[in-house]
Amino acid sequence: MYLESLNYIIDKAKGMDVECFVTSNRRILTRFANSYIHQNVSVDELELSIRVILDGKTGKVSINQLSKDVLDSSLKRAVEIAKITPPDPEYFGLPTPVPVTLKRGYFQKIEPEILAREVKEFINATDNLNASGALEVNNITMAIANSNGISIEDNLSIVSLEAVVQDGDSSGYVYAMEESLEDINFVSLAKIASDKARKGHNPIEISPGYYTVVLEPQAVGTLISFLGLMGFGAKQFEEKRSFLVGKLGEKITSEVINIWDYPSHPKAISLPFDFEGLPRKDVVLIDRGVAKNLVYDFKYAKKAGKESTGNALPQPNTDGPLPFNLTLLPGSSSLEEMINSTKRGILVTRFHYTNIVDPIKTIITGMTRDGTFLIEDGEITTPVKNMRFTQSILDALNSVEFIGRELFRAGEHFIFPTLVPALKIDRFQFTGVTR
Repeated sequence: MYLESLNYIIDKAKGMDVECFVTSNRRILTRFANSYIHQNVSVDELELSIRVILDGKTGKVSINQLSKDVLDSSLKRAVEIAKITPPDPEYFGLPTPVPVTLKRGYFQKIEPEILAREVKEFINATDNLNASGALEVNNITMAIANSNGISIEDNLSIVSLEAVVQDGDSSGYVYAMEESLEDINFVSLAKIASDKARKGHNPIEISPGYYTVVLEPQAVGTLISFLGLMGFGAKQFEEKRSFLVGKLGEKITSEVINIWDYPSHPKAISLPFDFEGLPRKDVVLIDRGVAKNLVYDFKYAKKAGKESTGNALPQPNTDGPLPFNLTLLPGSSSLEEMINSTKRGILVTRFHYTNIVDPIKTIITGMTRDGTFLIEDGEITTPVKNMRFTQSILDALNSVEFIGRELFRAGEHFIFPTLVPALKIDRFQFTGVTR
């Protein structure tokens, strides 16, 4: 669909190192608040990037049109920028083609009216509570071509619902992401959020301190997603900004923890190649608690004498390679078993306003939200006022007692969704309460 335009640029730039990529998205979005739909739109988005490298000097131009006049003038502008840009002494050239098995995903041919109908079903199923959120469909195509012969294109659809249901001053949260609209059960999700909202009235305040917690998947997704941003990339490791410096090959979490960058997982939603056109590979990051590997793009693979793992971001960038499809492998427990086994603890639906405090120590801070409850003698008893946590992720993963058997796509993610189960953690630090 877009490769003709990209290869036109490559042909016009003979004798130069050139990389082009297109990302396009037909985005269909329905937003609702106070149980009323206030936005129901369809938008076509497109970005084409042209990167030219002359003697190690890079010029890059981004446009949103594909006419030949615009392509010609943009290529010329990229060349002009490259001529006046300082050279990169660590430029290793562009990658050459590596076989990639395309997924050939199908687009969700959905009009905004269909999304509005599904949102109405969700709202009706809350039984007159106050529902807010968004239902979104993203039909994404990515195409990449370079002067070394890479020429590749594929597409995928992502459908997501994020919603909060309120009953007065109490709220419940749900999130779902699928490849097909038909796979989202709107009535069931509305009932889950409504149930939490109805049970959350008159929360009690409990003192800060260390507690046993049962984290539902959306809360676990926050921990694993932030961990992925803090140290699995080869550039972070080289620059000693990674929590893994000096720890590769060592035990850093409980032995029950296994974390992969796992694009081939059956539940993963991912394109089969990265932003350089190289195949995404499964990478074992933590194996039974032991730090095993990093992820690489073309540049940092060359520097390390390794092969790219297919984790390149659009080049050039300041972040280096990062994991795209983080997956915490499941265990054998159910959420009910975790709750039943807890003498006294806290059930957390999700976190929000989460920020990094110390990436080397993997410390983050944030708040609980939309469903925090006290667990006593194996039962959920009393709603709890939202609390602030300040916690090392690795310390939390060292205190895991139970891992859920089912994987969920988390709302907190980087490029593609993070797959996580529920967790029971023996020791989790809360440092403040809301009033």
